[in-house]
Amino acid sequence: MTLTQSIFHQHTLFALFVYGLSIVIVLPIFVFIHDKLDNNFLQLCWDKVGMPLIRAFLIIGFILLIYPINFGLDTAPPINDLLSVDDKRSSFLINMIFLLTFFFPFIPLLGKLDELTIPLQGILCSMIIFSWLCQGLNIKDYSLFPDFKVFALIILMSVATHWLAKHIAEYTGDYLDRLFHREGFKTLSFKAVVLIMQCPVILIFGIYLGKQIP
Repeated sequence: MTLTQSIFHQHTLFALFVYGLSIVIVLPIFVFIHDKLDNNFLQLCWDKVGMPLIRAFLIIGFILLIYPINFGLDTAPPINDLLSVDDKRSSFLINMIFLLTFFFPFIPLLGKLDELTIPLQGILCSMIIFSWLCQGLNIKDYSLFPDFKVFALIILMSVATHWLAKHIAEYTGDYLDRLFHREGFKTLSFKAVVLIMQCPVILIFGIYLGKQIP
């Protein structure tokens, strides 16, 4: 299955709809809770812990929904079968994505590249699920790391979609600020748009992995 076929597959479109709807519902709730805390320390904790955890759930939920189309596969063992092999798999998946989100900003040089955060979340989640899929299919000869061409494409797409999301958010944020007579929609719009705009990066990596399955 090609990238274009994966993107326009009905399974993908449904997952994107649910993913987008979740973002539209969850992010305003996050902002509402943040504003109601009325304490700088609690707001900081909510920003540094709450938001990364929410993003982790959103990314994981999207990949679980889109599976196995994200690997360019029409058929594969059900995702519930992969998760039920070990009771700790679900918590392991969430913890790994959350830790990546939380600690990535502290990595020298790379930590300043915010445009890589979401793709890395999706890539790590895809790597973990793909390794479980290969174990389930008894495939031992596989790689979780892309070649240079795919790696370069992922970086290029990450930067480009981040830039595009930023400009879209500036326009929509200004419009919503004027419409509702309050500030802050620009940041909220960016967080929502960038989560959606960088989905193709996750698909590019997933399809690369899926090509290793006969």
